[in-house]
Amino acid sequence: MDYSVKKFDDTNKGILFSNTDDWQIRHQGKVNIDGEEHRVIGVLRNNKDGQPIIELYRAMGTLKKQDDKSDDNQPDAKGVINALKNDGAKPISAWKKTSDNGNTYISLALRNFDDNKDNDIL
Repeated sequence: MDYSVKKFDDTNKGILFSNTDDWQIRHQGKVNIDGEEHRVIGVLRNNKDGQPIIELYRAMGTLKKQDDKSDDNQPDAKGVINALKNDGAKPISAWKKTSDNGNTYISLALRNFDDNKDNDIL
């Protein structure tokens, strides 16, 4: 008898659930990573220790509802996704600032871990 667990191949597949967590989108903007600009949002949530943090999410694609479905086998939505690759991590720092017009914003700066070894602890 074969009691091995059948593994599901989830390559190039995913799933979205309704959000039940108490997360709040607090910021939106752009960040340049190694010369490439990315759209990001900052989400306020609590970490595993219950401390509030802002978690950054990078836009990776879009979905648009398909209103002209002719049968149930057609997708409910279609879109495009950017193939993201993980080139490693970078430390990021943030400063609260105010523009000349009085608008508040957060300035972000990324660097490589080896740029300033004394500050590599996050």
